[in-house]
Amino acid sequence: MNLDCKHTSSTAILLFAQSNTVESALKPIAYRKKQNEFLWGKMNQKVIRTIQKTKLPYFISDENSQHGNTFGQRLSHAIQTVFEQGFDNVIVVGNDSPGLSQHHLLKAKSKLALHNWVFGPDCKGGTYLIGVSKTVFDQALFAKINWQTPKVLHELKAIAFGSAAELTPLSDFNCLDDLKKLLRDFSFYSCFSNTLLSLLLYQQPLQAVVKKRYTFEIIGFNFNKGSPVTA
Repeated sequence: MNLDCKHTSSTAILLFAQSNTVESALKPIAYRKKQNEFLWGKMNQKVIRTIQKTKLPYFISDENSQHGNTFGQRLSHAIQTVFEQGFDNVIVVGNDSPGLSQHHLLKAKSKLALHNWVFGPDCKGGTYLIGVSKTVFDQALFAKINWQTPKVLHELKAIAFGSAAELTPLSDFNCLDDLKKLLRDFSFYSCFSNTLLSLLLYQQPLQAVVKKRYTFEIIGFNFNKGSPVTA
């Protein structure tokens, strides 16, 4: 795990995601391999740029630095590693929520001054953002959450014991249908949404992509999700 900004704040951001190559293999949303790698490259670039706009210290944790046998173990270990660098609060995000903005991250930071936990709910019972204070973080308990299920937000609230704030819900995506629904929420003139659409349509009609049914039915989701399910 690498620290990619000077240690100037008691709050750090943790990008918990996979490299373009690994994410592409796990989530083959676009029709062609190169298109899919390009897609996840764009997603990683976008979230890093968003994080950098906050001017907060940030860490990037991918498959090269994650430790543990389960998603929960890997995520909790990554958070604990940030705390061990001297930070009091950690804000965790993934790479699969294109709607994530600088505002969400800074709002989470401000809410952590008043609450021990901050959750950014997604639309499937998970989260696109988790903020937590060092004073209440229990690595073992956190690892036992039923990650990558619709139970995530409910179980996180249970261990927060009422000391939690919530942000505006956002959508994330892990398959083509998710991406199509998400794109409808973007402005028609959004450069990022236009890039994704052109990617999906490039050399292959969208209908053919849909028929290909590149979903979890083809490649099992048995490794890390990009965002803390979230994710």
